[in-house]
Amino acid sequence: MPLLQRWQSASAGPRSHGESIAIFDRAALIGVSKITVYNIVYNAISSGKLQSFESAKTAARQQMPVPDQWRGLDFGEDQMKKPNSKLGATRLGRRDFLVKSSGALAASAVGAFNIRTAAAADTVNIGGLYPVTGNFAQIGQGCVNAAKLAVQMVNDAGGIKSLGGAKLNLVVSDVQSDPTVTRTETDRLISSYKPAAIHGAFASALTLIASEVAERAKVPLLTGSSSDQLNKDRHFTFTPFSRASQFALAQLQMSKLVSDQPKVAVIFENTAFGTSTSNGLREQAPAQGVEIVMFEPYSAGLSDASPLINKVKASGANMLFPVSYLNDLILIIRAIKQVDLKIAINGGSGGFVIPDFYRNVGNAAEGLLGVAHWNHDISDNAQKVNAAYQKQFGEFLFEYAGGLVAQTFMIADALERAASTDPQKVRDAIAALDVSDGYAAVCPGGKVKFGPDGKNIYAHPVGVQWQHGDLATVFPKEEARAQLVKA
Repeated sequence: MPLLQRWQSASAGPRSHGESIAIFDRAALIGVSKITVYNIVYNAISSGKLQSFESAKTAARQQMPVPDQWRGLDFGEDQMKKPNSKLGATRLGRRDFLVKSSGALAASAVGAFNIRTAAAADTVNIGGLYPVTGNFAQIGQGCVNAAKLAVQMVNDAGGIKSLGGAKLNLVVSDVQSDPTVTRTETDRLISSYKPAAIHGAFASALTLIASEVAERAKVPLLTGSSSDQLNKDRHFTFTPFSRASQFALAQLQMSKLVSDQPKVAVIFENTAFGTSTSNGLREQAPAQGVEIVMFEPYSAGLSDASPLINKVKASGANMLFPVSYLNDLILIIRAIKQVDLKIAINGGSGGFVIPDFYRNVGNAAEGLLGVAHWNHDISDNAQKVNAAYQKQFGEFLFEYAGGLVAQTFMIADALERAASTDPQKVRDAIAALDVSDGYAAVCPGGKVKFGPDGKNIYAHPVGVQWQHGDLATVFPKEEARAQLVKA
């Protein structure tokens, strides 16, 4: 639908073709893009900040002389505090997510929005780089929701006390699931907002780019990405959770829970995530007594998974390891059902461990195994924050989003000890982090301490299983929260 028609169909109150053109033309005269006008005024109308098109026009005229201030508009923070403000679990389009996610988020044409109305002297900027549009949007939107919840938790607890109770001010930028956009957005986020630290990206292909920019700018970056390449020659990148090679080892060990003689087919997307994880599987399989009978890369973004699954069927495998994000994984599971292939599946991480997976494949998910660097049942604190997230957003707190809550508290802990917003001092405080309680330690095993390479020395994944529409931790035995259900 043309932008003008979208505006007219979406805006509340009286409006006309002429009024719409007038407000867009005014924007063009001063160099503000029409999509910027559309997003901001639409957000304001939909969140109840503006009640009609007339008040929208007035607000636009007031804001247009200083376009940069549009980035500081608050279109939802108050909504998040209202008891009846809830989000449905359905994933949203770019426009709807910007409107409904309890606060203004980033859009490439708009820039990085501050969640707070203005960055006052008593706030500390931290950056969030997440894809709320594109292929990774399902995960990115949940991460942004979790980040805002975590910031609210820190601020409600008194903020950063060593900085006089300074509040965290989250600046979120949409990297659009695109490496090129990730580079420009990371650079702009750092140069425009001077964050004390950043968390973000999660998808390895994006995080590798973001960490390169952050390293050059000497701004610390914490990430849930699992790529083993991330920590190479990095001094400002920190990975609190397990590496891809550890995921691979856990999957291989879990295969013994299903068969004494596992014969595994590995199909993987040809990305940094898929390649690093699958290579870890192949390298470690012999030592674990697992035979890899098929090792097949594919181009991410499948349109039809049937050819892959026919190869799996012909391989003689009794277990399948698909290394894929959500959309591909859904097609893979559906293709398996269509050909009636009876095979045990360990979907690893990625798209397998998020609520959208179950919503899309339904009961076909029941009993399937996976591996995660975080799960919502791993500790009492994890269950508490999961309950808060589920109450607000209508779904459980999944791997990347839950890990992000812990990362936010790690940054808060570092700011507290550094008593400074200087990125170098915050980086040094993160490097010295050594916690075993509180929300910063909400990780498998309950401990975080970074080695010289920026990896958490205690990091390890947990094995999970879909049970009754929820993900339960079933591996390793000493950390299991539910019994493994065998097919």
